[in-house]
Amino acid sequence: MKERRWQDWLNLLIGVWLFISPWAIGFAGTDMTASWNAWIFGVATVVFSALAVSMPSAWEEVINILIGIWMVISSWVLGVASRAAESNAVIVGLLLILFAAWAMAMNRISQREMTTTN
Repeated sequence: MKERRWQDWLNLLIGVWLFISPWAIGFAGTDMTASWNAWIFGVATVVFSALAVSMPSAWEEVINILIGIWMVISSWVLGVASRAAESNAVIVGLLLILFAAWAMAMNRISQREMTTTN
């Protein structure tokens, strides 16, 4: 995976959004469980997306997919009371899954093209 993919950059921005979303949406002071979930997994998303941007590899995408899956189910697992926090987590999770899977698919296509042209 030597190509730089725009999906990695989008996941990095999604991670930044996830980190600031408790303040931006307004649940930072009212739902600490959802806030800590967003802060921890926002930082994790930024870290793994930055790794994917700097040295693309499949394992970073797998981690982002796992983070996305967690974000989709986390509101129910953690018992988040805020509808805004719940919606944010689900949307962010689905976007992370989408872009990470898309990056992996693009990598497979480019690897196939390289194999057939050589």
